[in-house]
Amino acid sequence: VTEKLTNEIYYLCAPSRELAMESPYLEAFEKAGREVIFVFTPIDDFVMANLKKFEGRDIVTAEKSDLDLGETKDSDEEAKESGNVTEKLTNEEAADFCKWFQNTLPDKVMSCKATTRLSSSPAVVTNNESGAMRRMMRMVDTVEAGLDSNPLQKQQVEINPNHPIIAGINAIREKEPTLAKVCAEQIYDNCLVAAGLLDDGRSMLPRLNDILLSVVKGASRDLPISPPAEEVETHTEQIDDIPATPQAEEKETSTTEK
Repeated sequence: VTEKLTNEIYYLCAPSRELAMESPYLEAFEKAGREVIFVFTPIDDFVMANLKKFEGRDIVTAEKSDLDLGETKDSDEEAKESGNVTEKLTNEEAADFCKWFQNTLPDKVMSCKATTRLSSSPAVVTNNESGAMRRMMRMVDTVEAGLDSNPLQKQQVEINPNHPIIAGINAIREKEPTLAKVCAEQIYDNCLVAAGLLDDGRSMLPRLNDILLSVVKGASRDLPISPPAEEVETHTEQIDDIPATPQAEEKETSTTEK
């Protein structure tokens, strides 16, 4: 599909085309029917970031905040078309959630706001440093200094108020504050993974195990309680010991005579 010429050329850096197609940063462009250039190496990312313009058009990363992509489908309209109508946050609830999210992760989140750019993802970080460039700089720092001299800065987070995960966390954040905080931390790390900014995924494992344990416990409580095998066997024996009714004895006698 040929799109109309616009003032911006958008690009997205990812390890492969498959991962780029699954990136939450692509969702807004798919809704708007806009094209995005995929690049796959840190050098490509570096060139695109420093080229700035091409034939008078600005070269912009797809991870930029406050995208202006023209008219897009409304989230409610998309949900109705797909038949996937779920609970969502009102504007006031979304503002309260963003405030809670930022206060819950004060050392990691610089700002938090609701966005309409997302469809199937709960959140993203925007205006962040390039993940590919960060990995390249870390390699240089490790070789030259032997230590991590490039700590990750606080991030700008944009949440999807129509996503069931966000609505679910909002529903439990007062009744289950510990679980809500664990989920918020996982949402944040998921955003870092999508942006290529998570330096070591192993740091998530204890938290993921806690979340899995909570899910399993919740599912176990919802399962119907089955009687022990001994009770079932005893009940069967009791049924066998019940004396036959006169009608049953008469029918059995009749069958024997035949």
